[in-house]
Parts: sequence; structure tokens; C-alpha cells
Amino acid sequence: MVVSVIQGTDDVISALRGAVKTQVTGTIKDAGSMAMSAMDAVQSVVTGAVEAAAETGTDVGKAALAVVEEAVAGASEAGVSTADATAAAVTGALDAAGKVGGEAAGLVKDALLGAASLPRDVVERVIHGSENA
Repeated sequence: MVVSVIQGTDDVISALRGAVKTQVTGTIKDAGSMAMSAMDAVQSVVTGAVEAAAETGTDVGKAALAVVEEAVAGASEAGVSTADATAAAVTGALDAAGKVGGEAAGLVKDALLGAASLPRDVVERVIHGSENA
């Protein structure tokens, strides 16, 4: 879904932001009637969006940051706590970076750790937890 939204667009990051926020809010609302938690929904959407960005050659660090920010905003609007949404979104971004391989993990970690818009303690906890796994 996300790849089709961002392919052929001049501003991939803006297209990602819009697609992710819409997907997160819609999926969280649907999660109420499914066996999927809001955190699973956030993580899944972020993973897919970051992978899609990488497939199109977009800077994966910038894309991950934009996707995580929008996922957190969308989840917060749907009633999910900022800390829970951030943890799930960061986990999704790291999962995607691991699948992409190469330098992606480092680029994603650096972008997320450098973001003033995200709760640093949550980002650090998730990143350091992933390094110890």
C-alpha cells in the first residue's frame, strides 16, 4: 500500500507522512474489533513504511524519522499514550532497518536519537534493548 502511495512522487517524505498517519489511525480504530493491539498496529505500519521508503531509494534515516513522528501523532490522536506509541514505532523502524540491511540500522538509530520531537528516554530504551537482544 505505502509503496504505491510514494512511487512517482517528488516529495516522498511528505507522502509517507500522510500515508502513515492515515494508516495508523485507521488501523488502531480497526484494532478495537480485531485481535491486534494498537501497539502491534503502529509497529506494523511503521515497518512497512520504512521498508517501502528504502525500496524507493529514499534516505532511510529521514524516512524513518518522518514515519515514526507521524505514527506517534496518529496513535496519540487515537488515544494511545505517546510513550507506548513511540516505543512501538521505534521498534517498527528498527525492524525495517534490520530487514533492509547495510547501513540502514545505523542511519535509523542516528536519526531517531537526534530527534527533538520524540521522547529521548523511550527511544534510547528501545534502541538499547534491540542492541542487547
